[in-house]
Amino acid sequence: MLPLSLLFKRFLKIGATAYGGPAIAAHMKDAVVKEHGWMKEADFLQALAFCQILPGPLFLMLSAYIGYRLRGIWGAFLSAAAFIFPSFLLVVFLSIFYFQWGNIGVVQNLFKGLGAIIVALVLHAVISFGRPILPVGKMILIAVLSFFGFLLRWNILLVFILAAGLALLLRVRTAKVDPTDPSSVAISPRRKGEDSLFLGGLAIFLGGIYLTCFYFQPQLAGFFLTLAKIGALSFGGAFTIIPLIQYEVVDRFQWVTTKEFLDGIAIGQVTPGPISITATFLGYKLAGLWGAVVGTLAIYFPSFFIVILLIPQYDRLRGWVSVRRVQRGILASFVAMLGLVFYNFARTAFVDILSVIFTAGAFIALIKKVDLAYILLTGAFLSILIFSFIK
Repeated sequence: MLPLSLLFKRFLKIGATAYGGPAIAAHMKDAVVKEHGWMKEADFLQALAFCQILPGPLFLMLSAYIGYRLRGIWGAFLSAAAFIFPSFLLVVFLSIFYFQWGNIGVVQNLFKGLGAIIVALVLHAVISFGRPILPVGKMILIAVLSFFGFLLRWNILLVFILAAGLALLLRVRTAKVDPTDPSSVAISPRRKGEDSLFLGGLAIFLGGIYLTCFYFQPQLAGFFLTLAKIGALSFGGAFTIIPLIQYEVVDRFQWVTTKEFLDGIAIGQVTPGPISITATFLGYKLAGLWGAVVGTLAIYFPSFFIVILLIPQYDRLRGWVSVRRVQRGILASFVAMLGLVFYNFARTAFVDILSVIFTAGAFIALIKKVDLAYILLTGAFLSILIFSFIK
């Protein structure tokens, strides 16, 4: 049986190097499928498609899903917690720096070269994911149409629905599900009881946090409920979470200024993990370290509950051909989203020949299977050295 400690350490490392937005999926797949062989590639892709259509941060849910498949409810909890913990620590550190000295220019300069490296990471992810997902013309067509849908700023959920519908209409080919595969087996009654006990205890714990906030700092209790609502209703990941947070915390309640919110987004972008980790920054603004903890829990706990509660229903449906076709369509649209991220990142990052060299060097290192942590550390060092020298 896979040790929980090993699962925690592996997702801690993934969380510490989880740059590139949707490109995180490729990094996670390499670790879970290729490096450790904990899941089959087909199962991982099905998990990605399943989590893609749920509300909330995609990769936190994917971490929980993988952990659940490997070690049940405790595996889900530890994988999700480990994935988010490094970015939480970094955002807290940068928040202290920001609110003490009011300037994140040094941090942005540090990650100037890393921006070009992230372009290479996204390009590598496009190739890594596109190769198994887009083997035939029908899937390529869905991906191309999805790309233009994203480019024209159509609603994210609408693009996924149209891609899924087109996959059904075109009757795209799908792999058969092996009924003897353990990942295809529905959850046992014993595990259901264990899950209910764990989720019930977690709900009581979160309720206690809310009541504590309500009694000692009502504003923080309102902040907790607001972020929980956003986490439970935001389809499309960061593309929808960030505008919703801005509307609530800046425009409606005015808990932070527009400038502070934009600076919080910048901090979320230069740290690993999902951009929704900006909630940690906002919580720190309201109530220091305690507020950072409350904001982080509030934005992420709804999606954790959702993915765990829906896995049994997903197990009952995943063997249907129509469901697998829908998944294929969603995966094709995910490749299109990666392509758009690469396009947008490249337009922003390629400001001079030096940035192109950074990207090319990082891409070659990824092809040569150099560990991503070393690529990022080397890039950070060279970014400080070179851009400080140029300045």
